[in-house]
Amino acid sequence: MLRLLFSLTSRFFFIALLQEGKCLVSICQDNFRQHSEKFFPALQQALAEVGCSLKDIREIYFTDLSGSQTGQRISLAFVLTLQVLNFQVKIYHLSSLLFQVGENKAISLISIDLKKTKYQMAVYQKSKCIVEPQVIERTELVKLQSQFSSYDIYEDFHQIANLELGQKNSDLNQISQPIDFLANFQKLSSCFQLLEPKIV
Repeated sequence: MLRLLFSLTSRFFFIALLQEGKCLVSICQDNFRQHSEKFFPALQQALAEVGCSLKDIREIYFTDLSGSQTGQRISLAFVLTLQVLNFQVKIYHLSSLLFQVGENKAISLISIDLKKTKYQMAVYQKSKCIVEPQVIERTELVKLQSQFSSYDIYEDFHQIANLELGQKNSDLNQISQPIDFLANFQKLSSCFQLLEPKIV
């Protein structure tokens, strides 16, 4: 059974094809403001590499995030269109905020704009949400760190040190550790929720 895993709800772009628990191919790159142009060609490339097509996909796992705009629209448009073409495809989704922290005790942040003036934020402990997702200002980060001082911090799919919060996106690769998308999927696969089709 061929599974597709993808995430488009931040500046980072991730696609993986899995079969029987094994990753056949994966693509991960910084793709700021280019998801609409590059997602489908990248997916076609991945499918071609493993000799498969869209009709072979039986399950889709994707991350979503309220307010992520373009990435969210592309994700939903793709999965719902594919489900219309193949009603047997099962679609599962999970909050990007939870996906990026895995099972860790952590503050999860995804920047809303390039200048990092606002963030989507939630706090998790072993995949349980203890502070519900919300939008916060950059100026609120210090207070948040103080309140959850023993928690790890994840920002834009990187684990970072407390003092590095709010760094420019161009600096992230130098000061932080990117998450392992596939490892987090393995840990959280049971947390994904089935997207039920709405009957009109």
